Amino acid sequence: MAKESFKSRKERAENSTSPEELEKLAEEIAVEEVDTDPYNFKKRNEFSSMRVAITENANTPIEVLEKLAKLEGNGNAMVRYGVAMNANTPALLMEKLAGDEESDVRSGIAQNKNAPVPLLEKLAEDETYYIRRQVALNQNTPVPVLEKLAGDEESHVRCAIAENQNTPVPVLEKLAEDETYYIRRPVAGNQNTPIPLLEKLAKEEDLDVRIAVAENLNTPVSLLEKLAKDEDSDVRIAVAGNENTPVALLEKLAKDEDEYVRDTARERI
Repeated sequence: MAKESFKSRKERAENSTSPEELEKLAEEIAVEEVDTDPYNFKKRNEFSSMRVAITENANTPIEVLEKLAKLEGNGNAMVRYGVAMNANTPALLMEKLAGDEESDVRSGIAQNKNAPVPLLEKLAEDETYYIRRQVALNQNTPVPVLEKLAGDEESHVRCAIAENQNTPVPVLEKLAEDETYYIRRPVAGNQNTPIPLLEKLAKEEDLDVRIAVAENLNTPVSLLEKLAKDEDSDVRIAVAGNENTPVALLEKLAKDEDEYVRDTARERI
């Protein structure tokens, strides 16, 4: 009987709905690894790739996740990351992985939608900025942590707070004053941003900020009408593409001097 190919086994690891099959596959990989030359990097990369696929499968048994989380070293960091990302990983195992020496693994916990609040609070203090950014993006992060991260020295972290749909209005108002335009832009696109603040951001000199206001589904028709007269065609295109733009305004934009504005409006009439 021909030996099953790497591609076939990886597909099983990704798509199997059988916990028993996934457990057996993980055991087969462990046995094969023992007999594999440590310098056969191609084979070892294949083992790692299959294990990552197993960790990402929602049907993988907890016992298998626990075993894979014990694989040490940089070479197995992506396997532990996969366990950290799995929504079924138990809280105690998440707690262990939140202290992993590899930042990518800690990042997995920061992104996990089921990460316990105490772990998110801990990771919000992590020295690695992109872990704090993932905490800032996590929809389970409590408001007090979001408020604290809104003052982070790293602009990428503040930008993530501006994107989070759970960020409270006072924090959005503060971030709308940020000197960095790519932080003001997600504030303009956040569906929690109040209308008075959208009206203010619509007057921004920065093009990307005005486009974000024009794309925001909460932008009122009165403001869309103003933005439909913007000197930059990209803003007018965004207005034409907004699903809340009324037909009467689309008909006006269908006569715009810019070809792309006209085409976008006509497609929606």
